[in-house]
Amino acid sequence: MNKTVDYSGTTIGKYYLISRIGNGSFGVVYKAFDRVLSVEKAIKILEVSNPNEAYKLFGEASIPYKCTHNNIVKINTGELLDFNGELVFVVDMELINGFSVEEILKRSATSVVWSINVVRNLLFAVEYSHIQGNIHRDIKPANILIDNGIPKLSDFGLASALGSVIIPWKWYRTHAAPETFVNNSIATVQTDIFALGMTLYRMVNGISDWNLFLSTIPNVENLIISGKLIDKLPKSPIVPDKVYRIIKKACNKVPEKRYASATEMRNAIEKLLLMYDWKPQSEYHWIGYAIGEPVKEIYIESKRNYVEVVVTNNNRKSSQDSRKFGSILEATNYMFEYIKETTIR
Repeated sequence: MNKTVDYSGTTIGKYYLISRIGNGSFGVVYKAFDRVLSVEKAIKILEVSNPNEAYKLFGEASIPYKCTHNNIVKINTGELLDFNGELVFVVDMELINGFSVEEILKRSATSVVWSINVVRNLLFAVEYSHIQGNIHRDIKPANILIDNGIPKLSDFGLASALGSVIIPWKWYRTHAAPETFVNNSIATVQTDIFALGMTLYRMVNGISDWNLFLSTIPNVENLIISGKLIDKLPKSPIVPDKVYRIIKKACNKVPEKRYASATEMRNAIEKLLLMYDWKPQSEYHWIGYAIGEPVKEIYIESKRNYVEVVVTNNNRKSSQDSRKFGSILEATNYMFEYIKETTIR
């Protein structure tokens, strides 16, 4: 099956392919109509070296029964189907009414507080699946789907069950822990923790085009393989230092120095006392929301002889927090520092 061709409008087994949703990990995902049950589904046509072996491994792993969690995209069945004379392995999945975090990053900026809450919820799913003996192996923004506000991790169980027949270059190298470059079959709790740390970094920094971003970093391939990439990545001035400490621990190049479990990483995140969820309105204007607190605004105004950073609480100017500066650079630095300091208590 040619993965570069859009087969929307055709049928495969009982499924009528409505539209191509995207290129998922090691396969193509379609929105499809199940002509037997008369319901819409998501199906993934997997790119595997041996469809028969994939079907066998899928059955042995009992994936539909082991990966049932509110923050995991439900996998219903896996079956071998004929498509234009070619045998393919198709996975029937829950259809998500929303977008992936990767798509959200491309559409708009993601706030620090929102990003932390998404990863915290995902860690419940990762914790549950690790207890079941399932390692994800491919955690990244494209595999995190937001379904009516609920974050869900897709493909859980598939990678660990079908690892031996998945085409190796399909793995997402830029989120891979350094030990996987020594042994590409390795999959542990710590490799998932590493990928979660890289995912959190991308989200809090609002990086929409990851490959373009990495292309600006010298010697990036060696940094990825050696596990030193996280030390060379720039930091957004609005992200609190405590968040970066969590990311750096999760992405430590030494597996034993990372969080020992998803539970430990989640506990570290839950110790963060989140305050204002800041959202940019323009380059020099931000609005912050916090439960039970006044709505804050911070913006920069250029005057004849100075630049003022204005802070308001419920539209009332705060003389305590507003400041005057001699340059736009000084004013911007103060604005970013104020946002950072009020994101976490």
